Amino acid sequence: MSPAYKTVMLTLLPEADARNAASPATAMAIAITSHFEGRLTIDFLSPQPAWIPYSLVTDMPGQMLAEQTRKLEAQAHASMDLAAGAARQAGIHPETQLISLDFLALVGRAALRAQLQDVVVVDAGGSSLRDEREIVEALLFRSGRPVIRVPAASAGKLPSKVLVAWDGSVPAVRAVREALPMLHLADEVQIVTVRGEKDVSNIQPAEKLVGYLSAHGVAASETVLTAARRNVADALRNHALDEGAELLVMGAYAHSRMQQAVLGGVTSALLNDSPIPLLLAH
Repeated sequence: MSPAYKTVMLTLLPEADARNAASPATAMAIAITSHFEGRLTIDFLSPQPAWIPYSLVTDMPGQMLAEQTRKLEAQAHASMDLAAGAARQAGIHPETQLISLDFLALVGRAALRAQLQDVVVVDAGGSSLRDEREIVEALLFRSGRPVIRVPAASAGKLPSKVLVAWDGSVPAVRAVREALPMLHLADEVQIVTVRGEKDVSNIQPAEKLVGYLSAHGVAASETVLTAARRNVADALRNHALDEGAELLVMGAYAHSRMQQAVLGGVTSALLNDSPIPLLLAH
């Protein structure tokens, strides 16, 4: 039996501009759920408005807070209705939940709810939240689940050509394992090793990964790139565009700083700017 994503979570965030159509991440989550005949959960994460000091003279601060809360809730319900409507049109009846908490509690709840999902899908950019990255990082490092981050320019469809960024690290191994359902459905899988930033002479070679994937029924080829000016992120971006790839699989690298996971340079750079969807695992 081929691996499958049977439980899919779509995580929606407040956006700066209202949508008239489902987002690319919504389209991707629906496509995954439909293909694998899975179950879809849609969460909208809505941070509660910042507290406004009470005034003894007027209740204007309280009125402003109440109005802001009403606007946020209206936006949340509109976004969820749009996503849920698109899912129902595809024959999927999702579970939906609006989660409205202060930001720190919201981050923790998002990661907790993601733990029993096979994959989490989230839009890249467009959010009105300044701390959007903190939510994405929590989903990656505190849920133990793979995250697919879908850019605005993506069609939100299942990928026919997939690149796997390979450096032999534990996160890269984990990402490959978590991506097996996507690799199975792709027409072409290419393993990409980038030389120039760090020593890759002592890692499991790409040909070994080809053998591993073959044992799982996935045919893959190998490509070696050289990173100009040691910029691995640029090398991967450019190669993805040149190859017409539709998904990049990579490990989410992190450094420990003050007991918190801080994204490594390549992961951070691609989260900031990737032309195609990223499947990340840690």
